[in-house]
Amino acid sequence: MKKTFAVLMLATMLFAVGCGNQAQEAAKDAQQKVEQTANEAKDKAAEMKDDATKKAEEMKSDAAAKVDEAKDAANKAAEDANAKVDEMKSDAEKMAGDMKNAMASRVAALNGIMPGASIDDIKAQFGEATSTAGDVMTFANGLKVKFDDASKKVKEISTTDSTFTTPEGMYVGADEYLLNEYCGPADEVEKDDDGEVEYKYFSGDKKSEIVYTSKNGVITEITCAVK
Repeated sequence: MKKTFAVLMLATMLFAVGCGNQAQEAAKDAQQKVEQTANEAKDKAAEMKDDATKKAEEMKSDAAAKVDEAKDAANKAAEDANAKVDEMKSDAEKMAGDMKNAMASRVAALNGIMPGASIDDIKAQFGEATSTAGDVMTFANGLKVKFDDASKKVKEISTTDSTFTTPEGMYVGADEYLLNEYCGPADEVEKDDDGEVEYKYFSGDKKSEIVYTSKNGVITEITCAVK
């Protein structure tokens, strides 16, 4: 009986030792798995961090490139604008020079006839006058010529007929706004109460003038006269 009890006790002790070893192995395995999982998590976190850092650097690089691109575009736009301003300035200076030269060489004339021409010159071009009243001769085409009785020279010629043109190309019936385009700014402008406007342009030598009379925005009469 004692021997049997001793055997049972020994068996129980051996079983307990075996179970303890198994528990220790299980705990060790669990610890290893925990550590493995923790390491994997750390590696994944490090990988994600690296990816995020790389992505941030790429975005930063793209943003810098776009900023540089925008700067280049802005600089080019500024250069183009400056070039356009210089071009416009050059064109304006040329136009001013051309206008100045045109004003210096301007003559007061209708179809080539200028104040100072002789009556014979007028008759050679337009024929005999249809009527004469004092020092004013009227021709068939509506041209009116005022002459100096002593010298028989033309002092003034005027027309309300659209067939006559000035050296600048203006004519009766043309729009008033074309004066500034064809002739430049007038030397003098006079308005009356009837709504008529006179635009006076002096010849280059200042000895004669062309007067454009307009009403309701249309040229109604052109007069060339000695000042």
